[in-house]
Amino acid sequence: KPKKLFFLVGEESGDIIAFDLIQEIKKQNKGKFELEFFGVTGPRMKSFGVSTIFDYTKINYLGISEIILNFFSLKIKLKNLINKIKIINPDMVITVDAKLFSLSLAKDLKKLNILKNKKLIHIVLPTIWAHSPSRAYKWKNVFDLLVSIIPKENIYFKNYNVKTVYLGNPIFEKFLNRVNTLKYLKPKNLTNCLILPGSRESEIKYNIDILLKTVLKINYHYKNKIKWLLPTLDRFQKTILHKIKFYNLQHNIEIVNFDKSFQKIAESKVAISCSGTATLQLSLLSIPTIVIYKTSFLNAILGRLFVNIDNVVLPNFISGKKILPLLFQEKCNTENLFKLFCEFYDNYKVHKNKFQKLSNDLKKEIIQDKNGFNYNLTKTIINILS
Repeated sequence: KPKKLFFLVGEESGDIIAFDLIQEIKKQNKGKFELEFFGVTGPRMKSFGVSTIFDYTKINYLGISEIILNFFSLKIKLKNLINKIKIINPDMVITVDAKLFSLSLAKDLKKLNILKNKKLIHIVLPTIWAHSPSRAYKWKNVFDLLVSIIPKENIYFKNYNVKTVYLGNPIFEKFLNRVNTLKYLKPKNLTNCLILPGSRESEIKYNIDILLKTVLKINYHYKNKIKWLLPTLDRFQKTILHKIKFYNLQHNIEIVNFDKSFQKIAESKVAISCSGTATLQLSLLSIPTIVIYKTSFLNAILGRLFVNIDNVVLPNFISGKKILPLLFQEKCNTENLFKLFCEFYDNYKVHKNKFQKLSNDLKKEIIQDKNGFNYNLTKTIINILS
């Protein structure tokens, strides 16, 4: 009888985590069991032969307002998914991120006793350290294993008697392996600067204009001596290029793929980035980075009510130091961004030293076990299946 594993992911990073984990499970299994994989997937998981119920884009919504607007659609998808899982009868369900949907799915599966005491595992915990700490109570006694990928967040869950484990960070372990192979240019040769408008359509919508207007102002001030790189996903390139042409910046900004242009990105002098995991990547590269975030009026109001601004920038939270400045909503304007950029650019060596120290601190926090996330979690999964 084959062992069936059901995965649910909610966005691209989840697709990456699940894809790498499935590879490690197959590696450690060593033919012990016949394995079958099912799930709500992304392109990587599909390419690896995971039987897809539906694509993760069907449940990928950003912000509370979008979730509210699509509430009934999500409820229907949840009900249909539960029926599919009942038919598949998996030996284990592993959810990655997609916190609200994953939590609702797990509660319903337990309530209906569909899994019949088989294990539920969740990877990537809600950011209670950034907003609404009491949300931890909702996760108590729902999953059999809660797996953190952020150092220090287990302290916050412990306050609510919710047990979590940190086994490493799969994305940044892989990232650091790549960083170690880089050859950096000397600071005097740096001419590149970065703008990162976000990894979601809605983030790009609200952040791209302020970034491009700021580039115009910076270019005028520095007489066009800066070469701008804009890393983004392939699916957003057309939309972003249209915006760049609107501001007549097509000769000043080069749109690049993060993976293919990794060396060039790593050699950049200063970055302006939308808040998210990119800020941690840039910090690990010791690139002085300014963080921005603009959103809808409603999301901004809700954000102010529930978000801990001091903790929302990931490198600052992990290190416990406010190294990266954040410009949120109305503070995220051309004038403020221009002033901060000039400070970072003109006093590059001072800020570079700060970010070099930050990078070293972050590496120590992230790499706490030489085996790494995928090896450690897979070992647990194989033991459970046995």
